Amino acid sequence: MIEVKNLRKSFKGLEVLRGINETIAKGEKVVVVGPSGSGKSTFLRCLNRLEEPSGGEIWFEGTNICDPKCNINRLRQKMGMVFQQFNLFAHLSVKENITLAPTKLKIMTPAEADEKAMQLLNRIGLAEKANAYPSQLSGGQQQRIAIVRALAMNPDVMLFDEPTSALDPEMVGEVLDLMIQLAEEGMTMVVVTHEMGFAREVGTRVLFMDEGQILEQNTPKEFFANPQNPRTRDFLSKIL
Repeated sequence: MIEVKNLRKSFKGLEVLRGINETIAKGEKVVVVGPSGSGKSTFLRCLNRLEEPSGGEIWFEGTNICDPKCNINRLRQKMGMVFQQFNLFAHLSVKENITLAPTKLKIMTPAEADEKAMQLLNRIGLAEKANAYPSQLSGGQQQRIAIVRALAMNPDVMLFDEPTSALDPEMVGEVLDLMIQLAEEGMTMVVVTHEMGFAREVGTRVLFMDEGQILEQNTPKEFFANPQNPRTRDFLSKIL
């Protein structure tokens, strides 16, 4: 589904991504871990060109999204993105947040978008919040709304950029539970996270990044039980 070839990204002369090569197949749940500043979020944001790569290629479902002729906005419709901060529109109700993109892009009629929104809200047990505003929700509820807002576009892949890092500890579980449901249903996912329990339970592969490179990757079982790279071992010894 996604193929990354020699991906590079620099900010004002500082090389943040240093020639990454990676292939993500349909249905995989790829978890990206590593210390702060290792390039994890930049890598994720390059996958849908929220950050413009400085070099290399990113192929999504057979299209090179780095090609100037690529209609990136159309491709982004197939790539749901969930951020650390919820980024809900404060002046819109929960249902309006969910229906805005499908109706604005004419993917659905307003009636179809409303029906889809209520299906998604029922799924996460927040149907009664359809007419509430983001400020009236807890952080965990807002992040779950952000996830179903992305799901309303029927994406082929979901990208998660540390989706629980802005939450109070007691709210983390409800967001991870929803992500686990998506994984069990076969959604292709790329997840940058510090939640090692999620990586163990849900990931099909764990990638360890440091200094702008993927230094090691393996199945969760092998990654945590038998890390090969000294920097991976040092990282895991500090967080486990």
